[in-house]
Amino acid sequence: MADHPVLIHYHIFKNAGSSVDSSLRHSFGDRWGSFEGSHAHAIQSSSQLDQFIASNPHLSAISSHLARPPAPAGCLPIVFVRHPLLRAYSVYNFTRADSSQPYSDVAQDLSFPDYIAWALRKKTGSIVIRDYQVVHLSDASWRGNHILDARAERSDLEQACQLLTDWGVVGVVEQFDLSAQVFQSIYGPQLPDLVFQPRWENATIRAPFSPEEQLVQLRHTLGETLYADFMEANKFDLALHVHAQSVLADAAQRTGLMPEAGGNVICFQVGS
Repeated sequence: MADHPVLIHYHIFKNAGSSVDSSLRHSFGDRWGSFEGSHAHAIQSSSQLDQFIASNPHLSAISSHLARPPAPAGCLPIVFVRHPLLRAYSVYNFTRADSSQPYSDVAQDLSFPDYIAWALRKKTGSIVIRDYQVVHLSDASWRGNHILDARAERSDLEQACQLLTDWGVVGVVEQFDLSAQVFQSIYGPQLPDLVFQPRWENATIRAPFSPEEQLVQLRHTLGETLYADFMEANKFDLALHVHAQSVLADAAQRTGLMPEAGGNVICFQVGS
């Protein structure tokens, strides 16, 4: 346990993490660091992160793709949740453009609808767009022989939602500006050097459309059957996204910040 607050950014792939890291890097300079494993799928426990913090007492902020909750004692967590269809499209475009990414060849060879169909066949590596956010924030990460074999269950959704409730603050990618203001308001007093500003880095979608408009376009691109199948395969991530919006709204009210004009709240009913 550090003798000062340490901000931990749980970086979920394609959830505006590079933009968050940009703010942390500008805020803390060499007091911001990264914590990863020996390879891209070597997920790290809370105790391993705690050991890293103890070995690097100069750090005030840490970002990690591979660290898993719960946050070590005395740490301030940041995580962003994204609508799973918008996230899937971002994963597809980013992976397609960067040949160094795992399964880039799959994205390069397939159209977006075919990429979704590939994922729904539960091919190796496709967990990245099948309830992955719930997997990332729950014990589902640890079940099975490998993270690529992970599968979310309803108990994992309940665990992930409780985690966000207990933290009392979460970012929502579609409400990035409000999220940044809320994190700044809550964590700023404990970390005076924190300047959390919208810094759009590594963005793969720069369309002049609202999230709602993008969802309509993507639904049309997939067609009703494939769209429905994708939504079913991501029903837990959809529920997590709804819960994250509620946690963010509550945090905004507590800090005296008003929700964004127009709301930009994208809610879905999720079946059992």
